[in-house]
Amino acid sequence: MLTGAMLGLMEQLGLDILTLTEEINEAEFFASRLTRTETLRLLGSLTQTVANLPIGVREQMPEINWAAWAALSLVLPKPTHHPLQIWVAIKELTPMTLQHLNGYKRTQPKLFSIVP
Repeated sequence: MLTGAMLGLMEQLGLDILTLTEEINEAEFFASRLTRTETLRLLGSLTQTVANLPIGVREQMPEINWAAWAALSLVLPKPTHHPLQIWVAIKELTPMTLQHLNGYKRTQPKLFSIVP
């Protein structure tokens, strides 16, 4: 049950990140205090959720780049030192993770169940 809620949270955070950044380029993103701040907050929540997801669950979803999410959690405290890694997380890692979550939702629906 908790796993399903965590996976649902990951999906929602990812969708929120995509919505905030869908029509913005890299320069605009880093120049925009509000969009940047909120996106970084959402990325932080997403990396925290990933870190708290049981390893057994992560092992059942090998196509998701768990190592990239772990690495991102290390650079989020100083995003201006790692702008490329932040931008790649926004434009590549997040959409790919959402795509894989959707695939796993079809093939392993019990993981996403929030009913006991």
